[in-house]
Amino acid sequence: MVYRSWAEIDSKRLIQNTHNVYNYSKKGILAVVKADAYGHGSVEISKILEKISYVRKLCVATAEEGKELREGGIKKEILVLGGVLKEELDYFIEYNLQPVISDFDQLYLLKDRFSGSVHLKFDTGMHRLGFYIEDTDRVIKYIKEKNIKVEGLMSHFPSADVDPELTGHQIEKFKKIVDIFKNEGINPRFIHIQNSAGLVYRCDYCNCVRVGISLYGEKPSDNFPLNIKTVMSVKSKIISVKGIKKGDMVSYGGSFKADKDMKIGIVSFGYADGLPRELSNRGFFLVKDKRSRILGNVTMDMTIIDLSGIEDVKVGDTVLIVGKNGKEEISFNDIAKMCNTIPYEIMCRISKRVKRIIL
Repeated sequence: MVYRSWAEIDSKRLIQNTHNVYNYSKKGILAVVKADAYGHGSVEISKILEKISYVRKLCVATAEEGKELREGGIKKEILVLGGVLKEELDYFIEYNLQPVISDFDQLYLLKDRFSGSVHLKFDTGMHRLGFYIEDTDRVIKYIKEKNIKVEGLMSHFPSADVDPELTGHQIEKFKKIVDIFKNEGINPRFIHIQNSAGLVYRCDYCNCVRVGISLYGEKPSDNFPLNIKTVMSVKSKIISVKGIKKGDMVSYGGSFKADKDMKIGIVSFGYADGLPRELSNRGFFLVKDKRSRILGNVTMDMTIIDLSGIEDVKVGDTVLIVGKNGKEEISFNDIAKMCNTIPYEIMCRISKRVKRIIL
């Protein structure tokens, strides 16, 4: 097959990153493959991860994502982090999906039809989804009355990379919740609060970690101690090489004006493929081991780059959008910093039309 743009997924790096997380945490892994596995391809990534014994579950955001994995042949247990809506209940039953329950409306949905086990989520400081600690007694009373099977207790860190004090308070609060359940004779198999950034915190009462970004090789903080490597490199092709004259304006709006005669290349990769438009006149690609700056506005399907000083470039040559070429490298984190965002967002932007190739 011939592709204009593609993403190469290094399966060996994915496996090694997962192994490094396991060796560091000494806990089972709940692998987060939501949002198309952070843009890496959820089915393809899940097929690799489900063969690893210490990967205990795969985590998605919605029932629809869980359905996609099942239809892709995935057998491992799937935890749906975003809870359950009434109209989705059939998916949970038909595709054997496990819901995270975070409020009483969701809890009441289960009483008539759903007989599987659940994970209960508690809000210890994120203030997004989750029961409060004050709800604990009421939750326990209800699940005992309705004989709801609780397989897991969980919470979530919002600021483990930047706020150790808040994170420490969350760990203490979550332990109180876990202890209340245990004192009531409820001992879930899975206790989890640590995400990738939270791996550096001690949380002995938790027996598994729920990680995503570290599996894919991007560090959640600059001082992250694990040795991990980027799993995905993104590539495209030059579809035209041409010259422009001094004074010529480039791309929509003419936001770049040549101050000399230049050689330019048109790359078959634009914002519809996931390249942030914020990189217009700021970012760069790698061409033949050299940085080639983006000229003018990034367009939907194409981006114009400066080929001045780069020899022997021709139509069909490969351009590196993300990855390493010789001594030069551009990472998702590099792009994120240029766009004043986070690598998670840049990963998730890589669109479906960029073919994923598993190496």
